[in-house]
Amino acid sequence: RATKKEIDEVINKRFDWILKHKKKFEEQGPAYSKREFVDGEKHLFLGKEYIMRVTVGAFNNVTINGEFIDIECKNESMVKPLMEQWYRQKANKLIPQIITPIVDKFNSLYDVSPNKISLKNMKSRWGSCSSKANISMNIKLIKSTESCIEYVMAHELCHLLQMNHSKNYYSLLTEFMPDWRERKKNLDHFMR
Repeated sequence: RATKKEIDEVINKRFDWILKHKKKFEEQGPAYSKREFVDGEKHLFLGKEYIMRVTVGAFNNVTINGEFIDIECKNESMVKPLMEQWYRQKANKLIPQIITPIVDKFNSLYDVSPNKISLKNMKSRWGSCSSKANISMNIKLIKSTESCIEYVMAHELCHLLQMNHSKNYYSLLTEFMPDWRERKKNLDHFMR
């Protein structure tokens, strides 16, 4: 049986490796996204679950009606690309509206803002921040809640001042968004 001191020594020796793999695990994309895009399947939009109703018709169209996402398409093979296009359009419209107040608040507090913010379809992370102050956000975040989207933006904004996940980084994140842990937990819940 290992002593606490021995365990601490191993953790200290492997700290960078642990952080790297912890980050990799945390930034993995949503397991929820493995969908078949068929009638009756449940899909998320802004944190709410909707039941997909597919009808074959003359038009390609996606609408939300109550608890349903209604998809009219010319043939059923169009459902997935139509839904992906709809998510992309919604993300491009709504995510900037959701994150702008967070970016403005960060700028007013710390006098720094991103060079560029873009939305991308990312497979393995929710967001990223480059050393050139360019922030990318995952389009799939449109499936989560507004508070989760705000958390991811805050997470990336903090990298403008701390390009790592050190103690100082998490202190900054906590100072800027005290409830980030709860938001992160919600993101993990919605997107797993």
